[in-house]
Amino acid sequence: MFSFFTILRIIYSLVFALMCMYFTQFINAIEKKKKCSLSEGWRITNGKLIGSLLMIVGIVNIFLPANKFLSTLPIIGSSYILLFALALFGELFIINRLSKNIDESDNSKCKLKGFNTLIDFFISKSIMECIYYTIIITIIFFYL
Repeated sequence: MFSFFTILRIIYSLVFALMCMYFTQFINAIEKKKKCSLSEGWRITNGKLIGSLLMIVGIVNIFLPANKFLSTLPIIGSSYILLFALALFGELFIINRLSKNIDESDNSKCKLKGFNTLIDFFISKSIMECIYYTIIITIIFFYL
């Protein structure tokens, strides 16, 4: 009925969409903390926008392999892959910076419950590791 790679693509796209939804919920939780200095600014608005767009791309890829089709088109495919990679890196960068800023002593009012795993994961990561994750996730997303 379905090939192994089709099932793997569906599972990977579902996990990707859920991950983007989790990132968006993290940013929404920061935004709701009105006494927090991080609740406003470009990171919040852009993070929610990019997270929502990536979540939509993941959901669309569950039902039809749009990424596989678009990546084969000569000019459009390479532009789409580059835009996807830039958006993914932007989201990872925003999450990374927010996590590191929450851990600072002057942002003690920004502590969040329920996102400790995400914050702990990103506190120890550098920008270079975000680039590595972006490359790995993009390669798997488009060639699975």
